[in-house]
Order: sequence, then C-alpha cells, then structure tokens
Amino acid sequence: MSFDFLAPHYRWLEWLTAGEKLQRCRTAFLDALPPPANVLIYGEGNGRFLIELCRRFPAARVTVVDASAGMIAQARQRLQRAGLPETAVTFIHADALAWTPPAAAFDLIVTCFFLDCFPEETLRHLVPGIARAATARAHWLVADFQISGSGLRRLRCRVIVKFLYAVFRLLTRLPARTLTCPDALLCAAGFTTQQRHEYDHGLLYSEWRMRAA
Repeated sequence: MSFDFLAPHYRWLEWLTAGEKLQRCRTAFLDALPPPANVLIYGEGNGRFLIELCRRFPAARVTVVDASAGMIAQARQRLQRAGLPETAVTFIHADALAWTPPAAAFDLIVTCFFLDCFPEETLRHLVPGIARAATARAHWLVADFQISGSGLRRLRCRVIVKFLYAVFRLLTRLPARTLTCPDALLCAAGFTTQQRHEYDHGLLYSEWRMRAA
C-alpha cells in the first residue's frame, strides 16, 4: 500500500470531493482535549491535522508514523509554511504493521481515516499493538467513514464507501475491500467513547475515546 502517487494531489482531491468535512472530523475534539505530552499519530497524510495539533499544543512531542514518504514530505512542507518548528515532531517512514511503538509512552493516540485502510483480520493485530503504546489514562481520537442509518441514508453510505474502496484499491493497492467497524477492538483495548459526532448524514464520524486506568 502506498499513497506516494496521491501525495502531491491529495489536498485538492479532498477539497473537491469532501470540502472541509474530513478536516472537521479530524479536529472535532482538539479544543476539548487536555494538553497531551506525547502524541502518536498513524497515517497523518499531508499534515493538515498535524499543524492544528501543533498550534494548540506547542509543548507536545509528536511522533508521526506513515508508510508514504510522499505524504511525510507534504506534512513537513506544511509545517514549514505554517511557521511551526519541526523539532518537536518525529516522522517515521514505516509500515504500521512492521513498526513497534514503545510501550506505554503516549498519552494521545490519533488515527484519522487510517483504520479503514485495513481488513478485519489485520485490525485484530494492529489495534492491540497500537493500544500497548498508550499510557494508563491515554486518549484516542478516531475519525473515519461508517455505514449508518436506514433506507436511502444507509444506501447512500454503502454506495459512497464502495466507490471509495474501489478507487483507493486501484490507486494505492489498499488491502481492505470493505469497511470494518473498530469499536469492539477499541473497547477490548480499554478505550471507551467519551464524545462522538457524526457528519454528512452519518457517512463520517469523529470519536474521542479514553482509557480508564
């Protein structure tokens, strides 16, 4: 799986297809979070969430794990254009399945439009591995697609999600073919929902989860 081909074009493609909806999902709970000390972000992409995080929490140390060198380059450029120092951000160019994070090191985990890239059998290994990197009272921000509602609303979600998987499998060799809800895996790892918002008639959602010690 590689998003390198899309990296230079991702910003305008996102704006063309979704406007600011995805960014609204990514940043939904930033203003409500307690200031984190150590943040772990998987699949950050071109850095739009990263710069908002760094603006709000300038003292936080941030680790970004992304399999796309092109996306990392875009994120670095975005930090520079925003006038934000890169010294507090560590970029790790690695496959999430191959990289092992340090245990109990991060008080904020972020997976925005990332977990949907993997099939269920992969998520069963990936989510617990990410959770082991979290501290006892860590927070976890999740933003993603979902299939919700009933009738025409549910049909709309199914059609859009099916189309997106077809396109991204073609362009990026995305391993997932269908959308897997990660709720049960996140709950099993001890992360329960504190707040949740839905957008675009239920197609998108954003969750703030927290682990109880």
